[in-house]
Amino acid sequence: MSAAALRFAPESPFPVEERETLQRVHDALDRSVHPASSEMQSAMARQIGRIEGVAKALSAFPGVFREATLGTRRRDLETMVELFARATDADVDMFLPTRALLGRALLLARLNAWRLLDYAISDSLSGEDPARPHLRLEVDRWLHRCVYAVLAEEVLSAIGMDASLERPVRREAVRHLVSIWDGAPSKEVRAFFPLLEAVWTARRQLRVNMGTMLGFSEMMMLLQAGCDPQFVQYFAQTRRTRDEAEAFKEFLVGVTTEQIHSLEQLLQETGRTSMTREEAAHALGKGEAESTSGHPGVRAYLIYRERYLQAAARRLRNLSGPKHTAEEYMMIYFLERESNTAPERGAS
Repeated sequence: MSAAALRFAPESPFPVEERETLQRVHDALDRSVHPASSEMQSAMARQIGRIEGVAKALSAFPGVFREATLGTRRRDLETMVELFARATDADVDMFLPTRALLGRALLLARLNAWRLLDYAISDSLSGEDPARPHLRLEVDRWLHRCVYAVLAEEVLSAIGMDASLERPVRREAVRHLVSIWDGAPSKEVRAFFPLLEAVWTARRQLRVNMGTMLGFSEMMMLLQAGCDPQFVQYFAQTRRTRDEAEAFKEFLVGVTTEQIHSLEQLLQETGRTSMTREEAAHALGKGEAESTSGHPGVRAYLIYRERYLQAAARRLRNLSGPKHTAEEYMMIYFLERESNTAPERGAS
């Protein structure tokens, strides 16, 4: 007997392809003899309903610039650029439109839904189930897309908040942010998703030893693992600054510049020339479970977030070291090119 079809709201935030994956997982759980499979199905249905509730609340708020005036106040692209320039990580949420806050909540809710499905497949479908490997790949794809959307939003926010950057670059960052908040990411933002995906997929396959970083071999291994050539070429260029080089080191190793310096000092003190990523994690007090547990997409976000917070602290305190992550430097490069070649845009 086939499983009943999942019910989706007419304006469900799940695109058609994602709904098909959700239904296939639901059907596989229905065929499973695992005692928790029915519970997993119910949890899926509840999660979908709750997420569609968040989407309905989001739809009650107009586009960011749809209601642009209130009395003598006006909201447009230029006022948003000014707001971001005054914001910090500690208070940026107080500057964001309600639509932006709800949109981010919806994105994270969808991410958590895919995490739930990843757990349901791992827990309640046997290894002999022929559908299991393919379903895990599908869920993995949609989960990573959510992660990259969160990353793109945070990268753009970080650029918008850095008042030391040229205003045209910050304007482009905020313009793309608004496109995300309005539920229609610009083509430039959509193009950044596959770049992030290729970069992070390649990094997961790369085995880097401390002591040999930023060498030609690491660059070639990234390319061979499928990393977007634009990313490698940018950080391999001769005009690359020291901050950019250190940001690239952080990306490769997955720790901050300060931690890298500690590891380099340890290498000197012990007379060694290199150490593995696992040895580096142990030296920094990070257990193996901490560095390998959880979904790879979530780990990618947490690694980015650690580097991002440290870079923001350096900007705030004017400390040495990279003021942005490698992903942010790459986005700044794209935005600089865009602001130099594109005509002046309006706020709408």
